[in-house]
Amino acid sequence: MSLRFSALTVALLTCYPVAANANANANANANANANANANATEQDIERITVQGDFRKNNLQQVAGSVAVLSEQDLTRQSAQHLDDALLQFANVNFAAGASRGRFLQVRGIGERSEFIDVINPSVGILIDGIDYAGLGISSIAHAEQLEVFRGPEATRFGTNALAGMVNLTSKTPRFNPEGKLSATVANYDSWQLSGFYSAPISEQLAYSLTLDQNRSDGFIDNAYLNRDDTNNIDEFTGRFKLDYQAATDLKLGFVAHLIDQQNGYDAFSLDRNRTTLSDEPGQDQLRSKAAAINLDYQGLSRANLQGQISYLNADSDYGFDEDWSYRGIHPWEYSYQDRYLREREQWTLDYRLISKPAGQLFSNTDWVLGVYASRRDLSLSRQRRAETEWRYFDSTINRENLALYGETQTALSDKLSLVVGGRVEQYSDDYQDSGNISLSPDQTLWGAKVSLNYQLNSQAMLYGLLSRGYKIGGINGEALSKAGEAQFAALADKAAFKAETLLNAEFGVKASSADGSLTSRVAAFYMWRDDMQVKGWINPDLGPEFAGFIDNAASGRNYGVEAETRWQPADSWQLFANVGYLQSKLGQYQTDSGLDMTGRDQAHAQAGLQGKSRFYYSDGHNARSDSSELLNLRLSYQLAQWELAVWMRNALDQDVGVRGFYFGNDPRDEYAPHVYEQFAEPRRFGATVSYSF
Repeated sequence: MSLRFSALTVALLTCYPVAANANANANANANANANANANATEQDIERITVQGDFRKNNLQQVAGSVAVLSEQDLTRQSAQHLDDALLQFANVNFAAGASRGRFLQVRGIGERSEFIDVINPSVGILIDGIDYAGLGISSIAHAEQLEVFRGPEATRFGTNALAGMVNLTSKTPRFNPEGKLSATVANYDSWQLSGFYSAPISEQLAYSLTLDQNRSDGFIDNAYLNRDDTNNIDEFTGRFKLDYQAATDLKLGFVAHLIDQQNGYDAFSLDRNRTTLSDEPGQDQLRSKAAAINLDYQGLSRANLQGQISYLNADSDYGFDEDWSYRGIHPWEYSYQDRYLREREQWTLDYRLISKPAGQLFSNTDWVLGVYASRRDLSLSRQRRAETEWRYFDSTINRENLALYGETQTALSDKLSLVVGGRVEQYSDDYQDSGNISLSPDQTLWGAKVSLNYQLNSQAMLYGLLSRGYKIGGINGEALSKAGEAQFAALADKAAFKAETLLNAEFGVKASSADGSLTSRVAAFYMWRDDMQVKGWINPDLGPEFAGFIDNAASGRNYGVEAETRWQPADSWQLFANVGYLQSKLGQYQTDSGLDMTGRDQAHAQAGLQGKSRFYYSDGHNARSDSSELLNLRLSYQLAQWELAVWMRNALDQDVGVRGFYFGNDPRDEYAPHVYEQFAEPRRFGATVSYSF
């Protein structure tokens, strides 16, 4: 049995006077903060509003395990990217296999890679309501709020929220001019410039603009090329918003995003460290444009109409040196290169009616009724070089989704309420590839939630929740393309994989002290997975030729606890601790290589905030990461509109694995199998200066 547990011990730090607005932050399974903002009060702690739900409710009154980081929280952690911020949440993890953490896991459920076959994310990402699932990219410079919904959220978010959802909200326009400029320098020749400005254009119209440029040589030394920038970071993010009060009862909004990522990718080492030998380093490039129009109409007598229409276009170029070495390293060498060019275009519509008090059913039931539709066109061009031979594979998927959803909240008494929600979603795929394969699968799936909430008093709530999530099935294009080869004949039975469902039972307690200085949230859950989607591989004769596919295991189960506590003993102090415990098990499942995985932990099941226990890298082998405990430090000084902060992440310089494989790839030891890992950042230190106006 494997235990996933991280405990947090509150550490006391030197207290600096509030007038100086100095703060320090330590995370090593422990977090303590001297508050950097003299205006932060106990009311700020208590009244955290969740933006991603149907109704904007107080976090303490939402039935479910939701964690929130405000702009101030993100600043305290010196977080520059979504990767940095996700480490703050219990039972949340990510896998890289690229320059950034692209694949998210919540409560041990989520994907770890995407090559030929299109993945269906178990954990989605919304940025200002726009669907970025599977892209895994986000600067969080000047973000307003980051939310993580843990557990299936099919009623609200549909197929992309089997295990949870990440919701990021950028800064909204202000009708009073406001701005901030920040500059950061750090080791590994790193620097970041970011800025935010918001102002009114008229009495009804205001805008906000956020720009961020982040560059770094990265943390890899390429010994063969004598370079230290083959795994570099070069990212630009721009976000623009307009808010228009068109009438007393009509508010319109416009959102535009531009992301340009020109990162290198050279992360895996035959020597299993941060020194590589590749002669053809890869790339992880992305250019994404997105826009959305929001509507909030309150002129109806019984309900408000809210909705968004969004568009996203993304082109990516992802490739790597498959042999991780150079020509001439050994007589038994091989030289392969792999490259994936993808295009993605999507349209999404999501509109809902949200009842007003005058529109209640039976005088005690609030309701939501909505419709969702999307179209996503995905294309892939794979270019793989095997020695001197180039091999090509092209595919397209046109996917359409249509869903109806609804939710009711009934006041059974002054203290007891019942929430019932459901969603029915139909999807259809039109798949074609260069191997003359043409398939058109379609299916109707459903999700639901039922929660019983008991408000003990104005400071405490108990809830019991039962929810069902789903994730659509798909097509194994790589398996189909290789099934005609004798060594891959077994792939003929792996043409497609079925949809996965997840049933979640959860009990939670949310409470705060009368003055709001102490706030706690605890959730215990047990989840049953049916037809769970797992990654499988066929590697004939352990040579360089292999094929991946997605398979269905019979079942799986995940259970655990999440707890969050914030305590503000004085105006100048705030201490917080997050803790998670997670266990997960595979049901009956045997890999094609004959490895029996029945009863084994699922891949990437982990727990903890800035500390996590060992977890499995894949469902196809038994290689695991090492446990890790990270220490992050920050000291800042504020004078009027200026703030200077010095910070350090991973102060103990631990090697933290974010992706791993188990196979043989080194000709120098006759291709003996090893655990090969991609590591997260080593010790980072830097300084940030900010000016607010």
